Amino acid sequence: MTDTTATTAASPSLRDDPRVVAALRRLDRLDGFLREDPSNNALLIDAFETALSCGEWERAEFHLRHAQSLQADPLAWRLREGDFWLAQQRYDEALAVLEALAGTPQPPPGFADVLLHNLAFIELRRGRHAECVTRLAPVLEAQAAPATSDAPVAARALQQLWLRSLHHDGQLGRAMAWTAGAEQQGRLDPQAAGIASLIAIDASDFAAAERWSNASLAAGTPAEQPVEAFVTKASLALAARDAAGASQFADAALQRHPGDGRAWSTRGFAALLAGDLNGAHSAFRQALAVMAQHIGTWHGLGWTQILQGDLAGARESFETALALDRNFAESHGGLAVVLAMQSLRTEAQEHAEFALRLDKANLSGRYAQALLSGEVKDAKDVQRFARRLMGGRPGPLGGDMGDLFASPDAPPEAND
Repeated sequence: MTDTTATTAASPSLRDDPRVVAALRRLDRLDGFLREDPSNNALLIDAFETALSCGEWERAEFHLRHAQSLQADPLAWRLREGDFWLAQQRYDEALAVLEALAGTPQPPPGFADVLLHNLAFIELRRGRHAECVTRLAPVLEAQAAPATSDAPVAARALQQLWLRSLHHDGQLGRAMAWTAGAEQQGRLDPQAAGIASLIAIDASDFAAAERWSNASLAAGTPAEQPVEAFVTKASLALAARDAAGASQFADAALQRHPGDGRAWSTRGFAALLAGDLNGAHSAFRQALAVMAQHIGTWHGLGWTQILQGDLAGARESFETALALDRNFAESHGGLAVVLAMQSLRTEAQEHAEFALRLDKANLSGRYAQALLSGEVKDAKDVQRFARRLMGGRPGPLGGDMGDLFASPDAPPEAND
């Protein structure tokens, strides 16, 4: 299968990337070989896929059309035409090609898996997560499934796409059950295990998250290790109150996928744990730029802004979280804290009471009531009370909630 992650032709900045430079040099060499042997199908495949990998669309299309004119393995080249459009995110053109292949009689081995993957991939990229799940379920939930290490690339990619679609659709229980079954039967792809490890974090099964992330990172080359496994390890480090370890794993995730929202969010919580409020603020903003619907990240940003003294910003953050889900106790509680600190007593009390009606154990609602009662008075009291009240409670990504608030008696860390 062709890598479909490239989206634009090689720009001047991309041409400075050593991997792109190497691919372009390889492509030049392959073009030279093809001038001597223009009908060599193996060379055409290599040149086409190399051109896709570095975003050289015109050169890729030249090789594609040339191969199709030769009628060499026409079915495989029709699939590659789908790859050509997918790599450019031109999904309508890709669908037109791929759907025409759906009724192919007696397809060669592996053809059906590649076709299914690419059709489902389009659903996922268009945000149609439930439709992606529906398309994949008959194959992925069948009794017989390929083994892991010896399975074709397409069969392994199907597992990865299946778990990502379940995760995006919020079907955590279904994903966990499927992964546990595949693991028990010895057919869980290592990369799929890494994806499942982050699902386990969201399902609060830290033992499974540890097991699956370790299995994923122990297998394959670094380039094959999924970003989710590193985000999981960062989250587990947070649960262990290891800010440095969490930062290192989050940074490793961001090296692989600089735009990954979960990695940025985890990086933000790691910075908050370390008392680096500026770093936390920046990371949460980066996360929200790509996943503005993630309520937990809005909470992280809101608490960071409270500790920075930016009450107007914190109020906006919690109000945004509340707009995403009006029945989330923590959003009401966090907003109540901000309103109490702004001396808006009536509104603060209303939101604190709402938070506690939704969740009797809600921490921020109690915190707001303590502010209103006068038990908390100055900035150091806010931090001290927060650590006492939140201590022993689970944080948003594991660990002790109290540890997300720097000790008021500790020296400041990069907060200026």
